[in-house]
Order: sequence, then C-alpha cells, then structure tokens
Amino acid sequence: MSQPTILLLQGSFQLPEVYGRLTAALKKKGFPVVHPTLPSLSGQDEPDFASKSLATDADQAQSVLRRLVEDEHRNVLVLMHSYGGLVGTEGVPEDLSWSNRKSRGLAGGVFHLFFFAAFILAEGQSVLDVFGDSPNNDVRPNGRFCLKDSSVIYNDLPKDEAGHWNSKMIDQAYGVQKTRLTRASFRHVPSTYVVCDNDQAVPPPYQEAFGHSAGSTVRRLASGHSAMLSKTEELVEMITEVAHQAAPQAA
Repeated sequence: MSQPTILLLQGSFQLPEVYGRLTAALKKKGFPVVHPTLPSLSGQDEPDFASKSLATDADQAQSVLRRLVEDEHRNVLVLMHSYGGLVGTEGVPEDLSWSNRKSRGLAGGVFHLFFFAAFILAEGQSVLDVFGDSPNNDVRPNGRFCLKDSSVIYNDLPKDEAGHWNSKMIDQAYGVQKTRLTRASFRHVPSTYVVCDNDQAVPPPYQEAFGHSAGSTVRRLASGHSAMLSKTEELVEMITEVAHQAAPQAA
C-alpha cells in the first residue's frame, strides 16, 4: 500500500523552513508532504496583509486539500502544530473526510487528524474569546502581532540553534486572534493529540484539555513546543505509527 499524503499546517510567527527537518524526515519515510503557505504569515509587504485572518488561512488549506482529495483522490493525514490546529479545525469540511466520501462511492479523503502542541477550539469560539490576549503578545497598531519573548517556542533546543530560529521569527496578521470558528473537523474525522510535556508556550494541561475536547487519542512526548526541531525522530515515529494504524481503514 502506498503511503498516505501528509498535509502540514504550521504554527504562528515562523517561516516554513522551521518545518524543513520534519518534512525531510517524513519524505524519507515515503510520505508525500504538502505544506501550504498561510496568508496570515506570508505577503507581509502587501497592503492588505493586516486584513488576513484565520478564515483566510483555513480557506487556503481547504483549497489545497480539495485538490489533493477531489482531483488527485489521495488519502490524507492532516498534521497540525500550534496555531495550525485552528486552521485544520476550521479548514477540513466533512465532505472531504474519507468516511463521507466512501459513503458516496468516492475515492480519497482525510482519514486522520494529528495534532501536536496544537490549539483546538469549538464552533463559535475565537482565541480572544477563550484566552484573551497573551501577555507575551506584542500587538502592533498596524494590524500585526508577534511574541515579546520567543524563547518559549524553542526552550529545549541548544542555545545556538534556538538563537538562529529566534532571529527568524515573523509577524502575523492580528485578525487570526479574532476569528470565530464555524467548523470543528474533529467531529467527523478521528484524531490523535500529542501533548508536548516540556512546552513553555502552550502549557501541557491546556494541551491535554484540547485533546480530550476533540475526542482524540492522547499521547505524550518529552519535548518543548517545537518538537519538529527538538524531537524530530520521535515525532516522525509517532506520525508513522498513527498513519499506518489508521490508513488501512482508508485503503
């Protein structure tokens, strides 16, 4: 059986290259990996950048997903980190789930959701509604925000490597904080949630609550927030194991 495709939805404030090590390791395992650029993080010199939101990012993710599923009939595991959990929660409609498509005699679909250190909210909720503004958010008057102290993102990396990635942190459109979700993909697709036990950005008890609220199978990893950098091999083994366990149902 060929490996399923992995759709990677990334976290906030980071360039896609932060996930390069993870992507390379998954490809080495034979997984095709698709990592779409999120509008709320890209095109920062464009005049409409500040108008981008979680809805904009979810629409982009869904557009890519429709190509993979409807045009190419791929079986897809959606892999979500940090903010990417919200993008995937909103961006995967029920009609693209593997079970729904099978019931209609169609090939391909999203057969599993894999969250790690990811935010999950229910329909009608936004980040600001639930959490308010983090004291670590540097909110700019031009519709952007970033982190005041980004070291919490890379707390378990060697000092030099953490400094390298800290220097590459980028702004995000502040609208992602205000967007209320209209969809909860975990209600129609099975999921796994990996709690990163040494995370200083998203406290592990919050992660546990997110995983349980989504009905996920909860697993644990002794890593900080950026497990794709600090625990790449262990994370890839978890993803591979879950994909192989879930994929036969989508074969």
